[in-house]
Amino acid sequence: MTETGETSPPREGMPPESTGFAQKLGLWLGPALGLTIALIPAPGGLEQSAMLVAGLFALMAVWWATEAVPMAVTSLLPLAVLPLIGLMPLKDIAAPYADPVVMLLLGGFIVALAVEKWNLHRRIALNVLRVSGARLKLLVAGVMLTTALLSMWISNTATTLMMAPIVLSVAVAAGGGPRLAVALLLGVCYAASIGGLGTPVGTPTNLIAMGWLRENAGIEIGFSEWMGIGIPMIALMLPAAWLILTWGLRSSPDQAKAASESIRVQHGALGRITQAEARVAIVFGLIAGAWILREQLIKVPALAGLSDMGIAMLGAVVMFLVPHGDTGPKSAGRGRALLDWEDGRNIPWDVVLLFGGGLSIAGAIQASGLAGWLGAGLAGFANLPPVLLILIIVTIVVFLSEIMSNVAAMTTFLPVLGALAEATGLDIRSLVIPCCVAASCGFMLPIATGPNAVVFATRKLTVRDMARAGLALNVTCIGIIALYFGL
Repeated sequence: MTETGETSPPREGMPPESTGFAQKLGLWLGPALGLTIALIPAPGGLEQSAMLVAGLFALMAVWWATEAVPMAVTSLLPLAVLPLIGLMPLKDIAAPYADPVVMLLLGGFIVALAVEKWNLHRRIALNVLRVSGARLKLLVAGVMLTTALLSMWISNTATTLMMAPIVLSVAVAAGGGPRLAVALLLGVCYAASIGGLGTPVGTPTNLIAMGWLRENAGIEIGFSEWMGIGIPMIALMLPAAWLILTWGLRSSPDQAKAASESIRVQHGALGRITQAEARVAIVFGLIAGAWILREQLIKVPALAGLSDMGIAMLGAVVMFLVPHGDTGPKSAGRGRALLDWEDGRNIPWDVVLLFGGGLSIAGAIQASGLAGWLGAGLAGFANLPPVLLILIIVTIVVFLSEIMSNVAAMTTFLPVLGALAEATGLDIRSLVIPCCVAASCGFMLPIATGPNAVVFATRKLTVRDMARAGLALNVTCIGIIALYFGL
């Protein structure tokens, strides 16, 4: 699901010294830049309140990018500062923190928490890997497909944390050496990011785009409609990543047999499926089915008000009501139901606040007239062919997401894209959705995403390994996105 992550902070797993300087710089640069912009006299066509909003936005963007303070803390700034500007009623400033998209994300987090608590995701992973066959190239494909399927529903970072030890043990058993370990580990982290594109709850940037389109353009994108966008992206990007990672990978029959045996042993260690796993699987299946079939379900009069958020919240409540049914030693201390409120401490509340803060500052940019003013200034882009315009935007976002949170990159770009769409007359979806997809395509550096940081922390690959494969995949994905959405 993640990233901040999915959810989890993109720099998770990196040593503190790798980000310490950037954090100290950002702590002072953010306020300095924000104050400078706020004090600049407003240009023609703008009120001074718009410059104050721009200054707040600059401060938040720098702090988000450098993580000078926790990202959730930065996200609270609109609640503290916007009322002082006097631009919007307080209820309009606070409402985005409980936006339906934010609540959909919260419900999705809770459901995913139950899947992770009872280890259902590991069973699913090992079952799929057993079917992937013995050849190492096919094994890498199985690993990537499994990871992508899981990350459509649970945190990208959590998926990577679960898959990394599995593939490392497989690589050791197969005796494939560093080359196989690198291919498997990069396959996991790249597939986690790509798989997150498949559903609205797969990664936070998807929901940010959906929420912004609804609030600022009146465009509602449902769960199944988003899957119609995300699944083709997975179908194009995942094979491309596999080809890049397995180019030149060779295996002997003995290596392939050893890899299959390692998976078989790990699967056998799981034992029989428990009652808790089965019950979580049933509830999760019903929720996913309801999301996919919602357009048909709302045709039933009694379900006319059914929403994706309502489905997520109903599923979350059910997880706290259904008894787990297990009596074995592993269930000791786990409460009566599939989830209890102690588990709620593991919900990434920081990401929930991050969404609210992003939507709140976006609403202020719109209300202040800043978005419209930016649109007028970008009118010169109207003469560019759509495919070239999308190529430029996607390239900027992809490489920006290498050095800052994909959520922060997406939140920063949305107001500019709205203004650009107004200036060029393009459908806003044709800019926002490619940008959203591009924000999940940071494959070069360990700090780019949570999955990248997790596999790098295993110390089985180098920055050069990741950068070499990641650059090739970045360029490939830029081309795929630009051609798919621009032609």
